Amino acid sequence: MIMDRNILTDGEAAGLDVARTRPALLAIEPTFGAGVLCQAVHAALHRLDLGLDDVAVVNLVTRAAPLGPAPADVVVATFYNVNPRLVASVIPAVWRKASPEAILAAQQAAFAPVLAAALAPIDPAELGELAELARAAGEAAAANREGRPLLAGLASLPWPREDPLVIWHAAKVLREHRGDGHIGGLVIEGLRGIDALVVHAAYEGWPGEALRDSRRWDAAAWDASVASLRRRGWLTEAGTPESAPELTVQGRRRRRWIEDRTDELAALAYEPIGDAGMDRMIELGAKVVAALGAAGLATRLRRPVAR
Repeated sequence: MIMDRNILTDGEAAGLDVARTRPALLAIEPTFGAGVLCQAVHAALHRLDLGLDDVAVVNLVTRAAPLGPAPADVVVATFYNVNPRLVASVIPAVWRKASPEAILAAQQAAFAPVLAAALAPIDPAELGELAELARAAGEAAAANREGRPLLAGLASLPWPREDPLVIWHAAKVLREHRGDGHIGGLVIEGLRGIDALVVHAAYEGWPGEALRDSRRWDAAAWDASVASLRRRGWLTEAGTPESAPELTVQGRRRRRWIEDRTDELAALAYEPIGDAGMDRMIELGAKVVAALGAAGLATRLRRPVAR
């Protein structure tokens, strides 16, 4: 069901251009992906003997760790679109090998010098300005933690001091703030976790097979979701497992509704810096992306709305 009225937020009252919220996050979000994919991080976690053997599991554990030693069902609920079997294969067993605090400390200690070296070519004044803007937005996001469990976990952690780490931490905070809000729209529209992935693949034009595998769903579960979404009027009959599914006109309208509400809810974080601050984040973030690329670290695990 689509609700005709918009969500009224403080961000709208402040006159923000809510469509800027996603580009502002994307400007710094690659630091999040680098912190998960970084080989130094994988080596550090390997030394803890956690048995984390791939990126999907490292992403799962390092994002879940701020929640504390949460049980598998809590992680499934908060991550929303990850196969529960993948979660159960790792959690809670991983917390018996190392505490969440130890995992987060190992990740940050390993990533800090890598990130600092990658961003060293950027003018320190500009890096400091970006860190200040990102932290202001991140602190505003953290103050709006109601109904946002993954954000709340991150909000309980102290802010780093070094500018590169401040930007990284802000990227994580803003990412979870947006993602938790996005889940609200998915719930309203009656999309289960795997349904959300299928619709996301169709909306963004991503190959279904790649997105399916990234969350460890099998072909049978994916095909069942596609069939269900076709019956419900979200998808056309076009598309194959190797290609993106295709949204109907109604499906695209409903998915656009979710994205618009996500932007509105995300706007709460950017009130302290306004449109000008978001534009500056986008401008300075381009230098961060370029620096990460030059260092071989330019990547995003996925777009933020997919969780």
